[in-house]
Amino acid sequence: MSIAITGTGCYIPEVLVPNKAFEDKHFLNSDGSTFQQSNTVIIEKFKAITGISERRYAKKEYNASDLAFFASQNALEDANISAEDLDYIIFAHNFGDVSYGSSQGNTLPSLATRVKNHLQIKNPKCVAYDLLFGCPGWIEGMIQAYAFIKSGMARRCLVIGAETLSRVVDPHDRDSMIYSDGAGACIVEAKEGAGEILAHNSATYANEEAYYLFHGSSY
Repeated sequence: MSIAITGTGCYIPEVLVPNKAFEDKHFLNSDGSTFQQSNTVIIEKFKAITGISERRYAKKEYNASDLAFFASQNALEDANISAEDLDYIIFAHNFGDVSYGSSQGNTLPSLATRVKNHLQIKNPKCVAYDLLFGCPGWIEGMIQAYAFIKSGMARRCLVIGAETLSRVVDPHDRDSMIYSDGAGACIVEAKEGAGEILAHNSATYANEEAYYLFHGSSY
């Protein structure tokens, strides 16, 4: 038995935000002081370093679980399977559903459960859970899906990664220009023939790295 990605899907929001949208922002240093350079210079340097000239934000009425649902529909269609065939839904995120105009994350019920509800899956044995694992959360989700299939506990898993980072950034932080919103999903299945995840590794660094991600001001 091999393990393969049999379907992929994504959702890229429709709201396009160009760099010039940040020209009127009040960017601050880490000590709260105003930058000496103009925003035009800051934005030009940002583009030179990152190559980013625009990003996409979710519509006001959509949350991360909605974006994930759209991506999951596309992945299921690409894999040509029914949502009822899924054994696990693993949803990697960090901030939950953050409503427009709020920085408060909502994680109950789990976002994976919300996706299962949107997909109208009736099978109670399709287990849906969230994975909070920082930036490599989707990769860890793939590792767990692989382990479930390898052990015989599952044959098909839906692995999702989604965020609406535009809603949790500090508007005074120039690095806020890096972040955007979106979702990706894939179907991982047991298959006959060759195919394997050749190697994987996981780790948790929880000393000085423990609070790299936090809610609060950037200064």
